[in-house]
Amino acid sequence: MKKLLVLVLALMLICSAAFAEVNLTVTSWRTDDKALWDEINAKFHEENPDITVEFLPVTATEYDGVLQTKLASENAEDIMFLRAFGSGRQIYDAGYVLPLTEEEIPNLSKMDVSVQTPWMTEDGVKYGVPGSVCYGGFFYNKKIFSECGVEVPTTWDEFKAACETIKAAGYDPIAFGIKDSWMVAEYLSATVVPMTTGGADWHTKLMNKEVDYNDPGYVKHFQWIKEMAQYFPDGYEGIGYDDMQMMFCAEMAAIYPVGTFELGVIEGANPDLDLGWFFMPGETAEETQSINIGIIMGYGINAKLADDAEKLQAAYTYLNWVADVEASEMFTNLVVGQYAASNTFSSLENARALDIYTQISDLQAGKGCNFFIQIPYQKLSDQSPDYTSAVTEAIYKLLVEDATPEEAAAFMMEQQAWYFAE
Repeated sequence: MKKLLVLVLALMLICSAAFAEVNLTVTSWRTDDKALWDEINAKFHEENPDITVEFLPVTATEYDGVLQTKLASENAEDIMFLRAFGSGRQIYDAGYVLPLTEEEIPNLSKMDVSVQTPWMTEDGVKYGVPGSVCYGGFFYNKKIFSECGVEVPTTWDEFKAACETIKAAGYDPIAFGIKDSWMVAEYLSATVVPMTTGGADWHTKLMNKEVDYNDPGYVKHFQWIKEMAQYFPDGYEGIGYDDMQMMFCAEMAAIYPVGTFELGVIEGANPDLDLGWFFMPGETAEETQSINIGIIMGYGINAKLADDAEKLQAAYTYLNWVADVEASEMFTNLVVGQYAASNTFSSLENARALDIYTQISDLQAGKGCNFFIQIPYQKLSDQSPDYTSAVTEAIYKLLVEDATPEEAAAFMMEQQAWYFAE
């Protein structure tokens, strides 16, 4: 009888252990990140031995179609990477991902509302945990700045004066061209416009249609771009992303307008480049800094987990951990130039990534800082012509066809009349 009892108890323990083991699957379009997510997930499993997480990415160009097919057939992964705004919202509206609260994911409460907006409905329902962001601004070559005797500009006039001095020394001041529309929209227009319009509050007004492109601050952003273009390389009309990157890394140009995501690429291409970073200056050095931010991805929970309480709780545990300090630091250290959206770091290994983060912290503690969600993607790309194609054509007219800033703004109004229509 004792042997039988021991056997029964042993079987019960085995069954209990098997039942306690939860396996989660995660899908993403970031195939290049598989090794780092395997490392992050291994650390999670070490701390949560009853939960295993398998990262199953799909090629970026196929991801949206594959995910939609899987969702429709009810065999999609437990957790999915969600794109910001439009396509992520469509998945939520179709009932495929669950709404989330701070009770379930406590670390949501620590995140700036600006990074939560891409996965939030108009009435405040959240359906995604923000994953990572990059910041828009300017990498610069410290050696060229020193050789030319210029300092990091703190005002728009100082920016132009520095470019003038650099140009006189025989360098191209700014490695930029207007061939690739995404760079024009995301890291030219979207980096300048926060500092000419008054920042994030203006962006909110644009989303509420309380202002439009005829607003003086938006017109001014075209004026500043026209002035900046004097310092682009000859033939900038045909210069694209790869060319800009090459020019800067080869130390032919002093300043490179882009996102922080380029940090690891630049360091890899030219480890000896004495690299610095600054944000878009305003008219005065004292005004609040408004920073262009690109939201990379968020994480949603498959609605089918609502019928599996144990797996659902495991998904909550996992996403809350991903948004906590340890995982955030791991991600930010492994993907140099991207920053975990939780913004909770106690240490960063890359000195330049740390410098950029420290600049933001200092701004927040000093004159103030707000985050301006990259303008092309919130609502403005829901129909055609989308913002990216419209602003690229407007800037071509401005720079190549010599349109005035007011004419460029009027063109934007014509192109995106669908957005402002009642």
